[in-house]
Amino acid sequence: MSDPESAGGSSAQDFQAGEAIPFLDALRGKLEERRADGGNLAVLLIECGVISRIDAVWGYHVGDAVRGRVGASLRADVLRPGDLVGEMGRDDFAFVLSTVEGPGVALLAAKKSLRAMNAPFWIGDEEISASPAIGIAMCPADGDQVEVLLQRAKSACTLARDLPGRVAEYEENQENPAASKLLYENRLRTAVAEDALELLFQPQYDLRLGQVMGAESLLCWSDPSLGMVSSEEAFAAAESAGIVPDLLSSILNRALRNISELRYSAGLDLRIGVKLPARALLHTELPDVVQRALGTWSRRPGSLILEIGETSVLGEEAIARETLGRLKELGVKLSIDDAGMALSSLFLLATLPFQEIKIDVSSSRDLAGEAKSERILQSIIELAHFLRLAVVAVGVADEAAAARLKELGCDYMQADFKGPAVDPQGFVERFGFSED
Repeated sequence: MSDPESAGGSSAQDFQAGEAIPFLDALRGKLEERRADGGNLAVLLIECGVISRIDAVWGYHVGDAVRGRVGASLRADVLRPGDLVGEMGRDDFAFVLSTVEGPGVALLAAKKSLRAMNAPFWIGDEEISASPAIGIAMCPADGDQVEVLLQRAKSACTLARDLPGRVAEYEENQENPAASKLLYENRLRTAVAEDALELLFQPQYDLRLGQVMGAESLLCWSDPSLGMVSSEEAFAAAESAGIVPDLLSSILNRALRNISELRYSAGLDLRIGVKLPARALLHTELPDVVQRALGTWSRRPGSLILEIGETSVLGEEAIARETLGRLKELGVKLSIDDAGMALSSLFLLATLPFQEIKIDVSSSRDLAGEAKSERILQSIIELAHFLRLAVVAVGVADEAAAARLKELGCDYMQADFKGPAVDPQGFVERFGFSED
């Protein structure tokens, strides 16, 4: 990269040295000129992607030196006399191409900036490379106010991070992942604080006894602005917001409260399953959250089944395995609910404290007519039993399939043909004891 002293004598250099008017005021002046002459102006928001990490490893004084070198290189190799540059954050630079014929010129400048920033530089004996991304906003097409143009250039920069070319032009209707993520996080915080998360219950049947023995709770988050939000999106928002323990506490308390109400109002003493992503096991406070919820609702630990998906995480994270062990010590039952579990995971499975596994049989609709499918299912069931795992079949098509699964030794099932998941009141109406 260029040495700081090699920068040309432009407005950008003057501003960087602090000898000119502040950047935002300078940008307002350029915008006034474009309003007067009807010309185009481009704002490029450049995220360097490395300076804050250098700060953490080598210190702020080294980060300052690198930032100066990056800025000097860009001023020398990209900007023209009359263009502006400002530092919008520790890793962010804003360029103003004060006069351009159209977006094509701005795009060429962005690509030239990437080439300049992609050149590696050295800190001591370490070769360091930036990972820049650039967003472009045009005046007047994308706005003619300072704050609007900078915000839209930043929005485009956020999109550029995920693009192969690392450059994006602002488009009016483009989705802004950062804004969506923030919205989901804030909405989830509110929903958890107000106990607004609801659950539906999918009945689970004992194939040996032919009766309902439990239910799987399904998160139902309906937001006025977002609509129906999936469980996966809810956990992703909780992860990014740092409120996974709060979300887990809300779900567990709601599930145990509802199942306790079913016991007292309808005479149904059921087990309750709560599905969790495996990454929830990385939160070491999970066993404490579970224990508090069980105590609050006076439930036996064995009546709570934690259904764990994405089991591949368990082989990589020792913390997850330790959390599983602590949950087992509490007396909570642990179930595997991972339709994509690889064969290699079976070896790991033998070392972990699970007591149940869920298998999806929806791809084998005609159990009675498919001998090979039957043999596969029977082998899976026998293997699970050998490992002392109960088997829950999901995606069961009809009564005939349920009967055949029973013959094959399957223990339990969830089945849409028995009816959809329902709220607690609907569960009482379907399965509660009646005085009639």
